[in-house]
Amino acid sequence: MDGANAASAASTKRPSSLTRRILSVIVLIPLIVAAGWWAWATVLVVALCVALGIHELFGIMRQGAFTPRLGPGLAVGLSLVAAVALRPFSPFDLVGLCLALSLILTLTYELWPGDRSTSLQSWALTVTGALYVSWLLSSFIMLRQLSLPLHEGWLEFLAIPAGARWVFLALAITWLQDTAAFFVGRAFGRQRMAPVLSPKKTWEGVVGGWLISIVTAIIAVPLLGLPLSYLAAGIIGAIAGIVGPLGDLSASLIKRQIGVKDSGQLIPGHGGILDRMDSLLFVGPVVYYGVLLVAGGGA
Repeated sequence: MDGANAASAASTKRPSSLTRRILSVIVLIPLIVAAGWWAWATVLVVALCVALGIHELFGIMRQGAFTPRLGPGLAVGLSLVAAVALRPFSPFDLVGLCLALSLILTLTYELWPGDRSTSLQSWALTVTGALYVSWLLSSFIMLRQLSLPLHEGWLEFLAIPAGARWVFLALAITWLQDTAAFFVGRAFGRQRMAPVLSPKKTWEGVVGGWLISIVTAIIAVPLLGLPLSYLAAGIIGAIAGIVGPLGDLSASLIKRQIGVKDSGQLIPGHGGILDRMDSLLFVGPVVYYGVLLVAGGGA
């Protein structure tokens, strides 16, 4: 009985999941903001997240008896990050070259002597898994490289670098959407959106997050001095507010196929790095290409 009481007391003192989530965010946000401030720091953080993400993703696949090739997958992912980072300094298309070599070399790898019974499956999972993480996440490097003329914003006194403002836009939309969806769903959620893939996700929470995505994008225009109309910003926020939850559900689909809940335990209260990046993987490209479409220009 004493042991049970002691265990009970210990469990009551253990921080709740929400507390761990909040503490993790308090630690991570300043680090990520600092990384977005300097261009090469953005590249290094993206490269680290790509390496960790591919490692987690391939680990999940191996739990399901699949055989993606970790070494080639990391090579594909990191070389693509390098190609995107070096785009402004190259006279030719490094990204296209990287993609072509990735397809050629990963398939050639399967010619290596040994058991070839899963070669086709392994090649497909290696390439698509690596591109899923690296190409989508590299959109944050491309956002950091944007050099569109800006207006004077409310936060001009902070002298935020031009490219960093676009990175912060994508991060703010994703984070505030996720936060709003969590609390709105917790308070008012009744209708489950995807009971099998994500039992806690509700339509009420998703709608709340979607509205916050639009508001965040609109407020970011005067706040950061972005060269977007309020209508254009609202449209980007609305689309990002749709694809963010889809990115979350897509990652859940992968995990449910294997039968795991989290991709890892790297971040207390949040799971693995993929659990934190799933929405960002979809939102980053939408914001980048949305900005190019409505504002024009490039890196």
